Amino acid sequence: MKRIILLTILSFFISCGDTNTKQKNSANKSPMEGFWNRIGTIQLVNGIPVDTILVKNSDDKDYKQIKVFKDANSVWLNNRGDNTLPWKGGMGGYAKYKMHSKDSLTEYITHGTGWWGAYVKNLKDSLNIDVYDFGLQINYSGNIYSQKNSPQSDFAELWERMPVDKPSTKFDGAWKRVYEIAYVNDIPVDTTSVANDVILDVKIMSNGRYAYQVDMTGMLESDEAWHGGMGGFGTYKYDEEKNILKEYQEWGSGNFFQEFEPGTNETTHEIIFYDNDMFLQIDKSFSNVENGTLRGDATGRGVVYKRIK
Repeated sequence: MKRIILLTILSFFISCGDTNTKQKNSANKSPMEGFWNRIGTIQLVNGIPVDTILVKNSDDKDYKQIKVFKDANSVWLNNRGDNTLPWKGGMGGYAKYKMHSKDSLTEYITHGTGWWGAYVKNLKDSLNIDVYDFGLQINYSGNIYSQKNSPQSDFAELWERMPVDKPSTKFDGAWKRVYEIAYVNDIPVDTTSVANDVILDVKIMSNGRYAYQVDMTGMLESDEAWHGGMGGFGTYKYDEEKNILKEYQEWGSGNFFQEFEPGTNETTHEIIFYDNDMFLQIDKSFSNVENGTLRGDATGRGVVYKRIK
């Protein structure tokens, strides 16, 4: 009976949301769409490039930074943190974005992980704003672009588009966690709405790759480790016949410190699509989340993701 009541309530919430599954985002697409890998840094003198330092030739060959642009949304992550902070891992962020031209792009930043997440929260609180408009000077040229983070900077980030070597799936797009379902002995017992001002979990998936960031600055104090949240980058495979999603996270930000070889760190999820814009991801082997929202006796976790339009 509990299962029937729970699913009925959840179905009600879903039916009240936006279920226009055929709505397209073509108007929001830009040439930046896809995953990008930071490959180096360009040194500038009076705005003129004079030297390029590639990550592979630097003293920090293990440095990683990726960014993905999808349907007017973007997520970025790196694997370098600050050991002086309660959270030790790297940082990342989530934003809406708009490409104005091949040399101008604005990110409308709302959340982040690690040092950047704390900075964005403090900035929004001090200025009493919901969105931080971050204008970028870029130089877009097909599969390469550079990004200058301030007009006065003598350095620019150098990025290379990651190849599209996997087909699109129904997961391709930007997603936000909107509900959590607690399971006890494989039975759903509780559904909790996830409030954006407390925690924001955003994941972008595209052509077999994914990147996510979980901003937890709204629920924890700045001296707590999980204030830095978490994020991650990896690849995924989807078996549509069995409704099984397998994710292979490689590295992360915030409180995610471990790094794995590609394709080795497997996590399996059972998937139920309500429609093209909402799906349920079930992890039956999941146990309690520290500082999470699940009830204490939960032995499984269901996460409902809704597409960000």
